Amino acid sequence: MTPGTDSHPSAQACFERGQLLRRQQRHEDAARMFQQALQADPNHAPSYAMLALCWMREEGKKAQTVEAARRAVALEPENSFMRGVLALAIANSAKDGQDHILQQARLEATEAVKLDPDDDFAHTVESQIYLRLHKYPEAEAAARRALALDTENTMATEVLSAALLMQHKDADNEHLVRYQLENNPEDDSSHTSAGWRALMQGNHREANKHFLEALRLNAMNEGARLGLVESYRARSWVYGGFLRFAHAMNRFTKGTQTAIMIGGYLAYRALYSTLKGVSPGLASAVVALWLTLVFWSHLARGFGSFFMLFDGFARRALKPLEKWEGIAVGGATLAALLCLLATFAFPEEGLNVVALSLFASAVVSAAAFTNDHHVGKYVYAGAAGIAGLGALLTLVQLFVPFAIPGQGEVFLLSMILAVAVTWLRPFRVLYA
Repeated sequence: MTPGTDSHPSAQACFERGQLLRRQQRHEDAARMFQQALQADPNHAPSYAMLALCWMREEGKKAQTVEAARRAVALEPENSFMRGVLALAIANSAKDGQDHILQQARLEATEAVKLDPDDDFAHTVESQIYLRLHKYPEAEAAARRALALDTENTMATEVLSAALLMQHKDADNEHLVRYQLENNPEDDSSHTSAGWRALMQGNHREANKHFLEALRLNAMNEGARLGLVESYRARSWVYGGFLRFAHAMNRFTKGTQTAIMIGGYLAYRALYSTLKGVSPGLASAVVALWLTLVFWSHLARGFGSFFMLFDGFARRALKPLEKWEGIAVGGATLAALLCLLATFAFPEEGLNVVALSLFASAVVSAAAFTNDHHVGKYVYAGAAGIAGLGALLTLVQLFVPFAIPGQGEVFLLSMILAVAVTWLRPFRVLYA
């Protein structure tokens, strides 16, 4: 049988079939067709590139994705599109905090732009990588270059909207989002951008509506799913306030944010020292307010997830890990608050110690669940395990008549870990 017949379709025929499936969002089926194309012609560079783009949407295929993209570049090293796909694949393989890998991706994207300055895809990839590197002015500039080449480039428009949002260029972002919705009402990225803008403005109902519409248009839109979850959490005024505070801090550089946090702590210590000798009651109130702020900044997200578990519709938006976050963080926080209230009725029962251990467990667990640093996530997860064990042993100790061996030591270690996390997490030590 000769190549090109129905039994043995040509590489180009398989490639075209794969492209059709990819446009229909059937990425797994498309990947199989591109693999068939490569069986027919192992040197078909476009199939390697498209296979990489399909595999980017599959969990557990990051290494294969980069390898496929590298094969495409090896076959056509002067092709801007191939370089852009490689940059995207490398960036997709990087976890938050692995900036050295993102910098490798940026170099490939820059090379793609050099090879073809008129390729809007290359500029778009470059803008996406800059956005992940938190280089918002550079992301904005690259996205604008892409849009100057193709005004209908929705990927570049979404990056531009995010970059403007993070730089607090509210008027420009408002105009851009309105333009997107008016001109591309059936594009999921338009509603994703609108949703994030509404969420940062404190309008969680409007954000919820746009994220749901984005997911209706494209069920694979992870940005919209994350936004939907955040919009549900933001129904809590506590978490909504946390989101707005975090967004306000994003206008500053990392160095300025660090200075603000240190300055806030020093101001708190100075105020407490001044009031301690004048009004002990007022000084205690300042301490309580400071501790509430510290705990609130760590626990607000998990607490919001906990209440989402009781909403059947909202619960479906959560991934399994996010559900466990709600149980471990929100559940421990609620249990700690109940123990504190119970101390008024049973002041001699040691419930205050149980509450303290539960708070410690919640704080450390909150840091572990939100950390995707390639090393730090294991360190924080280990700390969360110790803090959780401390809370469990302290609770059990309340009900047994004998001393549990090691309970006091584990409780003390969990307290140390909780205090350490309240300092390490804001300064992003082994944290991403």
